[in-house]
Amino acid sequence: GSSMAIPVGIRRFALASATVVVLAISLSIPVDGRDATTPLGSPSRTQLSAAQSSDSSGSDPFRRFLGRFSGNGGDKSSASKKLQNDMESIRKAANMIQTQVEASSATDLPPPPPGPPTREATPSPDADTDANAVAPTGFSLSRMLSKAIDISESELPHFFSMSFMMFLFIYVFTTARDTKDTLVVTNCGAEAIPFLKLYGVMPCAMIFIVAYSKLSETLSKEALFQVTLLPFFIFYALFAWVLYPNRDAIHFIPAVTAATGEAVSAGTAALNVLRYWSFSLYFIVSELWASAGVPLLFWQVANDVTSMEQAKRFYPLFAITGNLAPIVSGKVMSWIVDSQKSTHDSLFEVSLKKLASIKIAICIGILFLHQKVYAMADERAKRETIERNIRKIRRIQEEKKIEIEIKFSSNNRPKPKPTLMESMKELFKSRELRAMGTMVLCYNVCIELSEVLWKGLLRKQFNTQSDYMSYMATFSQYVGVVALLLQLFASTIIRELGWKGSAMITPISMVLLAIPFFVSVYLGPERGVSLATALSIGTLQNIASKVTKYSLFDPCKEMAYIPLGPEAKVKGKAAVDVLGARLGRSIGSASQQLMVFLIGQGSILPCAPALGTLYVVAILFWTNAVSVLNELFVEKEDKLGEVIRSVIAATEAVQKKQAEIAEKKKAKEQEE
Repeated sequence: GSSMAIPVGIRRFALASATVVVLAISLSIPVDGRDATTPLGSPSRTQLSAAQSSDSSGSDPFRRFLGRFSGNGGDKSSASKKLQNDMESIRKAANMIQTQVEASSATDLPPPPPGPPTREATPSPDADTDANAVAPTGFSLSRMLSKAIDISESELPHFFSMSFMMFLFIYVFTTARDTKDTLVVTNCGAEAIPFLKLYGVMPCAMIFIVAYSKLSETLSKEALFQVTLLPFFIFYALFAWVLYPNRDAIHFIPAVTAATGEAVSAGTAALNVLRYWSFSLYFIVSELWASAGVPLLFWQVANDVTSMEQAKRFYPLFAITGNLAPIVSGKVMSWIVDSQKSTHDSLFEVSLKKLASIKIAICIGILFLHQKVYAMADERAKRETIERNIRKIRRIQEEKKIEIEIKFSSNNRPKPKPTLMESMKELFKSRELRAMGTMVLCYNVCIELSEVLWKGLLRKQFNTQSDYMSYMATFSQYVGVVALLLQLFASTIIRELGWKGSAMITPISMVLLAIPFFVSVYLGPERGVSLATALSIGTLQNIASKVTKYSLFDPCKEMAYIPLGPEAKVKGKAAVDVLGARLGRSIGSASQQLMVFLIGQGSILPCAPALGTLYVVAILFWTNAVSVLNELFVEKEDKLGEVIRSVIAATEAVQKKQAEIAEKKKAKEQEE
């Protein structure tokens, strides 16, 4: 009942869609319920008319063809009649599309064959509207943006939707990371983190992978996304409004606290993990979100709706908006903490409720954007299908020929789906997935070895939850600012250095800053290096680790998934990004626990030299995996180039042969 006029572009799109659907239905002719695909040749339009008007099956190649498959008591006359009706539908659809092509402008369709009237020669009723659509004048912000970031105007909605989705994912990740560290480090001690990651996070990650893989076999992509996403936000709301307010009632085991800032033994830290079980659970869920949020859910959506050509331009730019999230998150968390009248831990409950409310709003935004980007992808696919079919119709009009496919159903039963273990075995036969798994594993080993040591220094400096969270909020802001600055040059870096050079920046920068950090912790105040100096170097090293990961490591890793098959993109990606990340953290945690017992005598700080040695070894494996993966893709490109060259050579040979035959035929006709 709206009084608004339907735009001409929508009218044309609707008419073209309807005619193409008619054609698509007509071109798929079921006979006797069997499936096969059989070309029938290329009869001209006059032959089609003759086929419809003739009653003699002997002179009709279509009826002769139907006669082969309509045995066993089938009704040949009804099949022939159905074929006549189908041919009539094809003829009508072709005429309708021909009328649409001739009547409409070239705004929504590919260029027609040479010789049609121009827009000036054949103005449409909506000439003013069409002219503005084709040749816009005046100021256009979208046009300026598309030129500035090398993205066409039609791609801007897709690009900005994905960028904002990444922003929301990273915002939740940042707030969850800072909150989990605040809860665990100030109550259990930094030494408790290796226990949690090895005995809590790793088993839960394995359960998550199994459940996710099983659900991916039965649920649609949209349902799988929702089922994976919603439990995290339900837990964050439950923790803020139920678990934390009742923390004194639900926690148990005699109080042994780390709030004094004194060294906590490994045994005491393990007991505190059990005593503060709700904090430990928050830590485990947030660690799973770190692997399931951006690495799995976001990038799986991005890989589904983004082409390889777009990925080279989009992926480095996605993180520009995404890296604003740590800045905004840090500002919001600082404001929430500063708005408290004191830094006492009893007021921390108010901060948690405010952060949980923001998370719920973000969850709604993510679900909305998820539906939007898939709707845009479907619309783009439909538009490409229409354009492809329009080109087919034009080719039919030019050549006066039509090809028809007849499909016959098959009685073959579908093959049973492979089990999870069978799928994993097949996936990890892929050298590409093994190399990517090594990269992810080594990155997480390195992060675990340096981050826990850095958090041990932080606990010595900041004792209360509010002070610790305030420092982490400031840290997140620095991460966001530096990542944003680096991201502005990420596209240029990837374009100039190539995939391998860009992927190498993260491990090289991490190790160059990690070595001074481990050395400064080892020397300590006893050898002239203050706690503040070691903490500053560690903060700088952690900023560099996260910034280069977000800006370069993640885009390069995700580009490597695009050429892989669909199963590798779902199950393989889940195994690499979730299980590989958790396995890397667990290896780092187990190494730290062993060193704390054997070397550190209950403290992580004296283990700095041994941790530094393991760090360098992990970097060496990481850089080797980058080199192997680069060689594999170069090898694939070379093979693809050889195939393309051979196809071109074969095509040229065929064209040459056809030209020779045509010359001989022409010469023979001249002689006659």
